[in-house]
Amino acid sequence: MAPSQDQKAALIRSIFTEHFDIRPDVFDWDRPLEELDEQFKILGNLVFLEQLLRKEFQEEIPLLENICTAFHTPADLLELVANHTLKNN
Repeated sequence: MAPSQDQKAALIRSIFTEHFDIRPDVFDWDRPLEELDEQFKILGNLVFLEQLLRKEFQEEIPLLENICTAFHTPADLLELVANHTLKNN
C-alpha cells in the first residue's frame, strides 16, 4: 500500500534532516531549499536528494526537471512526490 500524505511528509522531512545540513528545529516547509541549506546550490545535492527519494518511495521522482532549489520549498517537493506517486499507482 502507498504511504499516506502524512507518511510521505514525515519521510521527506526525515530525509532533509538526516541527510543534509538542516536541523529539525530550523526545518520549514515554506523556505526555499537553498535557504535551508546553501549546499543545495550544488547540483550534486539535488541529484542525491533524487536518489534518496527513489530509494524511499521505490520509484523515480523527477526532481532535476521540476525543482529549482532557489525558490522551490520542501512543500513543493511534497506536492511533486504526492502527484507523481498518485499518477503511478
